Amino acid sequence: MKKLIIIFFSAALGISFLFIGFGSYVSTNHVIKLGNAKITTNEFNEAYDNYKVENEISNLSNDQDLYTKIQFLNEFINELAYEEFLNEKIAISENSKKIILKKSLNNEELFKNLDETILQNSLKEIEKGIHADIFNNSLNAPDLVKGDIFEELLVQKDLDIYEIGIRNYLPSKSHEKEFFENYEIYKIELNNYDLKKYVEEELITSEIIVQYFEENSEEFIEPKRYTYEQIISVNDNENDFNLLKENQNNQFKLFDAVDEKLILPKVKEKLDILKLNEVSSPIQIGEKYFYVKLIEAREQKIKNFDEVKEEINEMLIQNEIDNFDTNNISDQMTKYKDSFIFYSNTFNFLENIPNEFHFINFNDFNNSLIHEKKLIEYNVKNSDITELSSEIKLKFIESYDIYKEDNIQSHSEDDLIKTGSVQVNYFTDSLTIKGFFLSEEDLEKVVTIKENNLLKVSLPNEVIYLKIKEISKIDPLNIKQNIVNLIYSTIINEIKNNYEIEVNNQEILNL
Repeated sequence: MKKLIIIFFSAALGISFLFIGFGSYVSTNHVIKLGNAKITTNEFNEAYDNYKVENEISNLSNDQDLYTKIQFLNEFINELAYEEFLNEKIAISENSKKIILKKSLNNEELFKNLDETILQNSLKEIEKGIHADIFNNSLNAPDLVKGDIFEELLVQKDLDIYEIGIRNYLPSKSHEKEFFENYEIYKIELNNYDLKKYVEEELITSEIIVQYFEENSEEFIEPKRYTYEQIISVNDNENDFNLLKENQNNQFKLFDAVDEKLILPKVKEKLDILKLNEVSSPIQIGEKYFYVKLIEAREQKIKNFDEVKEEINEMLIQNEIDNFDTNNISDQMTKYKDSFIFYSNTFNFLENIPNEFHFINFNDFNNSLIHEKKLIEYNVKNSDITELSSEIKLKFIESYDIYKEDNIQSHSEDDLIKTGSVQVNYFTDSLTIKGFFLSEEDLEKVVTIKENNLLKVSLPNEVIYLKIKEISKIDPLNIKQNIVNLIYSTIINEIKNNYEIEVNNQEILNL
């Protein structure tokens, strides 16, 4: 059980910590300060890079990177608080840590020859491990999850989400007064600039592209590439390549036009001296033997201008877009602008906003941003019924009328359209559907839904139905994990309350 608890603890460090809730710590040297701990830009970047490697995260869009960075920051702050707390509460002498390190290495000579950087890093890791063991042992958390969980509770329900597709009733048009008394009207003024077209036509010239190529030709070197067949065998006494290839115990692979930098050094050495279709002698790497047959070798070359001019053009355009100052929009951009005015409301804000703009966080009310090589600036203002055209006014009222009627009417499965799914179990303590948190009353109904039943749920702006698609059993270990996570999450939150936490949000966003 102790191993189980330690695994959980690392997961518990990832509990939510609101990014916007940190204080502003303006410093040229540090981006995070928690108690006596100060984290520099380089330290944060290194930790973030390690986090992405450990979690196999790569090729992120700007939005994905922002989300991942905030998620990492949450965990990083929790780990800092945990380490700071244990450093204050548990003292371990340098001599004790060195004794442990020496025993773990089991090599006196190796210990004596450790350089100072490796030594200090090793001692720091030992201290962390001791802290974790003492902390876990003092909690005696395994006792909290010793008992069995009732089988009846170990049920997971996969639910289908349905929207109403067919209605045998029309909007009553009787809720106009109620709608305009309870919901605010907004006017959204939005300018959509074709930023790519502007940069391409106004900023990037053929002369600039040629100049970039001439000054940076080394960027366009095509590396030497090899096409070859490779066989990995446990034997070094076979000379017939075809027999090696036919042997099912050997690993055969064709490598097509591989960059020389990506080839194992010992294999590359052989490829350099082989003639076309010649097979190498066995190359020992570890306990295996590699045989390679050279099919083609393409020499390194510098691409000519015609091959790369479009690539340079796109790169320069993207560079201009990435560094564009959204607060400095020139009059020259006017001809690349499409302007829109939309009216919306607090009942269903996005209903009257075109889908292409749904990604915008209109809660900012006034902002400018770059998305898919378009510059978008918008302003959300309070409005009222007097500014609405008859068509828009009628649309708002009908939408609200239908919502009110949907709440009253009953619907069969034939009236519904499946639009998504959600999972629940008896340990689900919160649930979001279509962006809305369910009330405790609705959550209880969802968790206890019976098979073959259609459950009607009224969201703030839409009526949906839920139905069980599949029921499966939950591993009790997963529930015990959640219990221990909750214990540790509560402890970490209490620990954080002891410290003033300051974060340079803007600096971290710009990293």
